[in-house]
Amino acid sequence: MKRPGPPAVWLVLVRHAEPAQAGTRCAGQGAFDPGLEPLGRAQAADAVERLGRDFDLVVASPARRARETAAAWGLPVEIDERLAERSFGEWEGRLWPELWPGVPPEVLASPEAYAAFTPPGGEPYESVAIRVKSALDDLIAVPGRRVLVATHAGPLRLAVGAALGLPPSVALTLGAGYARAAMLLHRAGQWSLDGLNC
Repeated sequence: MKRPGPPAVWLVLVRHAEPAQAGTRCAGQGAFDPGLEPLGRAQAADAVERLGRDFDLVVASPARRARETAAAWGLPVEIDERLAERSFGEWEGRLWPELWPGVPPEVLASPEAYAAFTPPGGEPYESVAIRVKSALDDLIAVPGRRVLVATHAGPLRLAVGAALGLPPSVALTLGAGYARAAMLLHRAGQWSLDGLNC
């Protein structure tokens, strides 16, 4: 008779809810650290109803928007720097309409070029993927846990990519709306995707 393996880890990666000045200013790891306004708080509350409260561990990026999203669950929140948004270097805090005109056209036209592009003084997506993978490895260390992770679009997509063996150029095209989640199961050394942009 085959013995059952260890119980699965259920990992729910949720992008933070919509923050103040969303889509207006570049917010990575710099001094510009917007929190949630009424719309974002409502989105976070909706995510709690949609995803439930049954979690053994809640972990968040250090960014205010991620911490405030995680706080909607009313559970203790641990902070993990590895789940932070990428550093945008010299772009931090600047207006997006000022930045996009200086980006080479091929970066916006090709997923491969986009994944390989790094703003001046910023963090390469390759480095983000490495630290996110390290966080994933630690989060699945305890079998049977249900873990909620509040992070950002890039790290969320790269985490799913790391789990499923997708290159960053593919992972970075995955859906990741505000306060929407990717649901991953890890059992006996294998990952499976249970839901995306949920």
